Amino acid sequence: MKNILITGCSSGLGNSLSHNKRHNIFTHYRTSDKLSSNSIIGDLNDINFLNTFDSFIKEKNINVFINNAGVYHSECLTNTSDQTVIDLINTNLISPILLTKRICSYFKERGEGTIININSLAGKNPSSNEAVYCASKFGLSGFSKSLQIELIGSGIEIVDLYPGAMKTRMTKHRPNYENLMDPDHISDLIYDIIENSKTYYLNEIVIRRKVK
Repeated sequence: MKNILITGCSSGLGNSLSHNKRHNIFTHYRTSDKLSSNSIIGDLNDINFLNTFDSFIKEKNINVFINNAGVYHSECLTNTSDQTVIDLINTNLISPILLTKRICSYFKERGEGTIININSLAGKNPSSNEAVYCASKFGLSGFSKSLQIELIGSGIEIVDLYPGAMKTRMTKHRPNYENLMDPDHISDLIYDIIENSKTYYLNEIVIRRKVK
């Protein structure tokens, strides 16, 4: 069994991932009234949270980190508020970099570990009215690819997952919502990757729904 920490578990893919019974699952929520020894609560953009995170991963002996938390915004750039730009970049890029810095330091001490970055097709294919969102996801992709090279021989593996649109609260507005991918199916795939990590090395996976 793995000790797996997942960020952003309040809904969507993070919530699906948190229900796995085959491993020891540790969850992150920005806010929660359900206190648990297996959960860490806090705003990822709060610099003070980083110290809590650092202590938590050591205390719980985490060996797999799933960087799932993220925010989405769709609007033309000139109508996007400055604060929205800052929030998107902070949550989708700066926060993952700061968390990864700490988890990598811990994994280096252990001599092994796995990091799974939940990116998006927007990190590969730009779209209209998603300029800032795409920038955050392209940035995460570049960061991760560079770090993969940096960590060769360290025993630390980084997997970048690029899923298409899923049925989550972020996509409720889409007219094709019922045809989008099921987060539970993507969750199953992620655990297949984790459980076969000693057999196969996958550093990038793109997931699109089959068109019937």
